[in-house]
Amino acid sequence: MKRRFARGFTLVELLVVIAIIGILVGLLLPAVQSAREAARRMSCSNNIRQVGLAFLNYESAYKRFPYGWGGPAPGGTGTDADPNVGRVGINRWSGVLTVLPQMEQGALFQQLFSGRYQNGATVINGYLWPWDMTNGQYLPWRTQLANLRCPSDPGRMNPDATWFEDGSARTNYVMCYGDTTQENDRAWHPAANRGMFQGRYHRRMAECTDGTAYTAMLGEVGTSPSQNLGWNAGKVRIQGSMAVSVPNMNAGTGVFGCKQLAIADRYVPAANMGGHWRGIRWADGHPSFSGFTTILAPNSASCNAGPGDWDWGIFSASSYHGAGSHVCFLDNGTRFIPNSVDTGRLTADPPIGCDGPRSNLASPYGAWGAMGSKDAGDVWAADSLE
Repeated sequence: MKRRFARGFTLVELLVVIAIIGILVGLLLPAVQSAREAARRMSCSNNIRQVGLAFLNYESAYKRFPYGWGGPAPGGTGTDADPNVGRVGINRWSGVLTVLPQMEQGALFQQLFSGRYQNGATVINGYLWPWDMTNGQYLPWRTQLANLRCPSDPGRMNPDATWFEDGSARTNYVMCYGDTTQENDRAWHPAANRGMFQGRYHRRMAECTDGTAYTAMLGEVGTSPSQNLGWNAGKVRIQGSMAVSVPNMNAGTGVFGCKQLAIADRYVPAANMGGHWRGIRWADGHPSFSGFTTILAPNSASCNAGPGDWDWGIFSASSYHGAGSHVCFLDNGTRFIPNSVDTGRLTADPPIGCDGPRSNLASPYGAWGAMGSKDAGDVWAADSLE
């Protein structure tokens, strides 16, 4: 009887097969990652459009947009709350809190705006500042709304933290403060900036004379991937962080100087870094947290003129998509604005709000600046983004 011997693969043949499989995986992996990012980017675009729709539904109901930041109700808890000019209390609550019912978050809205909150034995009567977490007991500030997050952003709230910088819920979608710098955080004048939002004043749709399809309403910012955040701690990158005490921010020298403080997605070592403020507190309406300016292109540096998160300056859009950031316009159209968008002359002095010098001139910052100014008469061309 003849014996048959089963012949297996030799070691060399197995190594060749494994090498071929490895090469194929290496070739396919970038395509898979690219497809996943494309899906995340589409989801991100849909999210900002839905938030924009909530703002537009609010405007349709009340004939005005929410304030950029202000008190918890018209007439609110602050001072100088004159209802005749649409002011609200001088507070730091973000306008997104006002549109919670339009985002199908009525229960959270009632928690916030009732002025009374109870968590176990802790009872709070009154309205808390968005950084006052009461040792983590005030859960509304820790409530993460899924449609305020872009799935491409790796940053997450630290569920174990009870302090505001790390334990607050985040947002990737922020309000447009236009193309001004000096005191664009202020609320002392109805024209403090040229964007669709500002502190304690409600803009009206009629104020947008440049056209709804050409005026930015909301933009995207990336948040810090770090946890256990603190001053100058963690990964100091443009997504999430800001430089502070940058001089001459009301002049072209300061604008261009801010741009030079970042290389690629990192701040240069000499930059005076502050906190990881961009998008880190979803409830805080100050532009350091919940605003963006159309001066430096997306994924550029953000700079405060002063030392703290309460100051004015340049608040750049950013994202983890690499090539640009999403912007939602007043017609609820969403565009992906590339990093290469026309920014005009960054050495030019920025416009001044408060009806001051240069307040009615066309934006010097090209198509990007024109998107942020609601009534400067500087309509940009859509093909400028191609």
